[in-house]
Amino acid sequence: MKKNIILAMVATGSALMMSNALAAAGTVNFNGNILDSACDVAVASQNQVVVLGDYNKTEFPATGSRTAATKFDIVLKNCPVTVNSAKVRFDGTPDLTNADLLAIDTSVAGAATGVAINLMTADKADLPLHGSNSYSYVLSSTADNTLNFYAQYISTAASVTAGPANSVANFSVAYN
Repeated sequence: MKKNIILAMVATGSALMMSNALAAAGTVNFNGNILDSACDVAVASQNQVVVLGDYNKTEFPATGSRTAATKFDIVLKNCPVTVNSAKVRFDGTPDLTNADLLAIDTSVAGAATGVAINLMTADKADLPLHGSNSYSYVLSSTADNTLNFYAQYISTAASVTAGPANSVANFSVAYN
């Protein structure tokens, strides 16, 4: 009889522990769509070169000093009528001082130091590298869509050294 009581207590305790371990704390809902097709990226936008210009290192008197912004575009064509808007994300090597900025390619001999590249949306709001933003570009299915962006050098250190200040970023487009 004692065995049965002990077994019943163990079974009850196990059931209580399992119900506590499996208690629901919330749900995660995943929503999305599979598109029949997306916009085409214009050939000229696929592998472009943006010339940021030449600047004297004295133009960066303090950390956070910025050069003039240089405009560049990504053109989307042949957008389906089901696609109304797009957001663009840039990926690349992040700067070691500020991961929101695109790092200068230090594999180039004599590369500049103390600077990085800042990307911006059409309204010149900073666009963090590897990040999402709230800026959405309205798309047309009947015309080419020119998505404007800006880039500039920004100093990440109090002292900037001269040299090539090149980098590479990849972009991806998220629709609607």
